[in-house]
Amino acid sequence: MRKLKRGDCAILPLVLRRKWFDEIRLGGKREEYRACTPYWAIRLSNWDNAPAEHHVVEFRLGYAKNAPRMAFCSPWYTATDECRHPEWGEPDTLHYIIILGERVELEQEARDGRA
Repeated sequence: MRKLKRGDCAILPLVLRRKWFDEIRLGGKREEYRACTPYWAIRLSNWDNAPAEHHVVEFRLGYAKNAPRMAFCSPWYTATDECRHPEWGEPDTLHYIIILGERVELEQEARDGRA
């Protein structure tokens, strides 16, 4: 697994429930869906346009401070009304599909500013 420095990445943090976190962790789910709303349009646009060497999606299992995390390089996202997996989202609504690339490890930055 490739290691990336957080400072070199544009990170899109997403919180998931256990079912979806485990599906992605085990490799059964290689894309993430989000509704096409103004909120997600802004978040995805800001992430996509961030000046960074890598664009990474970081999933967190729930909201706990020490929740398990995993990260994936994301080559791109798209908007579509075609839901390839209706059980993962609402099949008749417009949504974004965030494609997950290789799994990566994000190195934590030291508190004194050194990596």
